[in-house]
Amino acid sequence: MKLDNFFTKEQVIKISSTEKQPALKELISELQNQSLIENSSRYYAQVAHRESLENTGIGNALAIPHARTDSVDKFITILGIADTPVEYQSIDQKPVKYILLSIFPTSMSTKYLYLIGMMARIFNNKENNSFFAGNPTPSQLFKFLDKECESYYKSISEETKKTVSGNRELSGVPSSDLDLMIRLDRLYNSYLEQGKPDSIKQKIDDLKKLVDNRSLTYYERMKKKNNNPFSIVEKNSCSGCHMNIPPVELKEIQDRESIHICTYCGRFLIML
Repeated sequence: MKLDNFFTKEQVIKISSTEKQPALKELISELQNQSLIENSSRYYAQVAHRESLENTGIGNALAIPHARTDSVDKFITILGIADTPVEYQSIDQKPVKYILLSIFPTSMSTKYLYLIGMMARIFNNKENNSFFAGNPTPSQLFKFLDKECESYYKSISEETKKTVSGNRELSGVPSSDLDLMIRLDRLYNSYLEQGKPDSIKQKIDDLKKLVDNRSLTYYERMKKKNNNPFSIVEKNSCSGCHMNIPPVELKEIQDRESIHICTYCGRFLIML
C-alpha cells in the first residue's frame, strides 16, 4: 500500500497560520488552489461544523479535521505542517503541528477510517517521536510517511491473516453458541465484580460445558485482548473498530446460521 492512494506529495504543505480556524481555512484554500475542490467557503463551513461537534485533535501533535459530504465524488486529503504549533484543545492538551484535513463522500468512509487508523498508529509510535518533533520539509514528511504506510499495511495484513485463521477455527459453529458466550461473558463480569464467589464460578463451569470448544477457546483468547470481545453491527460497520463489513458477509450474519467475527478486530459480530 502506497501513500499516494490517499494523497500525493503535492498535498503535503507548510502552513503559516498560528490559530486553528485560520489553519483550516489555509488548508482548504490550498485544495481549491490545486483544483481539488471548488467553493472553498462551502467546505470550510462543513469542516468547521464537524469540528464544533467533536474536536479532532487526537494527540501526539496530530489533528484530523474532516467533512463527509456527497457533494464530492472522490477522496480528498491535504496534510499541513505548521511552522508554529497550533493550539487545538487536543485530548493530550498539547498543541498540534500536523493537520490532516479530509473531505470525502459517504461511500469512502472505510477508506477514511483506514487512513486515520494508520496515521494514528504512526504518530503514536514512540520510535517516530524524534522525526515528528523535528522540522521536516513536506517532501521529507511524505517520504517518511510513505515508508511507514507500507510497514503499516504489512503489519495489519499479518494481523488479518491471524484473524482469518480465527474465522476458520469457528467455521460451522452454530450461532446459538454466540448466545451462550454472551451469557458466559456476563457471568465472568459478575464473577469479577462480586469478588469471585463460588456460586458464580459453578455457573460458569456448567455453562462452559455447553459451548463448542472452538468458540470457547477463541472467546477466552479475545477476552484477554479486549474488555468486550463482542461488537454490534451498526450502519454496516463493526462498532468495535468501525470498519465496513462486506455486503455478502452482512447477509450471512443476518441469516444467523453460524458465528461471524470481524475480519479487522476479531470481535464476535452481533446483529440486533
